[in-house]
Amino acid sequence: MIKNIIFDFGNVFIGWNPCNIFRKAYSDEKAEYILKNVYREAWNNSLDRGLTFVENEKKLCAEYPHLSEYIRVFHKHWYESLGEENPESIALLTDLQQEGYRTYGLSNWSSETFPPTRKAHPFFNTFDGILLSSEVKVCKPDPAIYKILLEHYQLQAAESVFIDDRQENLDGATEAGIASILFQTAEQVRQELKNTLSEHNTDKLI
Repeated sequence: MIKNIIFDFGNVFIGWNPCNIFRKAYSDEKAEYILKNVYREAWNNSLDRGLTFVENEKKLCAEYPHLSEYIRVFHKHWYESLGEENPESIALLTDLQQEGYRTYGLSNWSSETFPPTRKAHPFFNTFDGILLSSEVKVCKPDPAIYKILLEHYQLQAAESVFIDDRQENLDGATEAGIASILFQTAEQVRQELKNTLSEHNTDKLI
């Protein structure tokens, strides 16, 4: 029986695109150059694994001194990477909670930028629990982070479903024994969840 619904945050409940930082700060041509030659996913992953913004900036500026201007723009304007809330996703979350499902968040997110974001978006406070990669120094899709979540909140993998917008993160959840759904739209997830819940013979749907 499914009891727990675990959600990713970025591009599920709230838009997130780090490219916006550079595109707002520079011309399209320069932004594309930065994205292609400077920005690396590992840059942001360092923050997600718990490195502070100051430490990360110092490390990157030492490695790429001629690009320090771009590095400082990223850190200074990080919040511009966030987009609007997805009201349909928040409605789905509310419906699940009203039906008695336990809801959890599992996100690759810096512990420095999450608290202000959480304060600005009250829906975060409705979750039964949230685990950030920066808190445990492990990022999705490493199967270890899903197991940490299960152990921390005393959940059973067979009683849980994980929802994320990236297939590689779903693969990590599957390896940890958790059923998963790829997020494309809130309505699509709602329909797939109904199917999943029906397959597990639960008497609660949404």
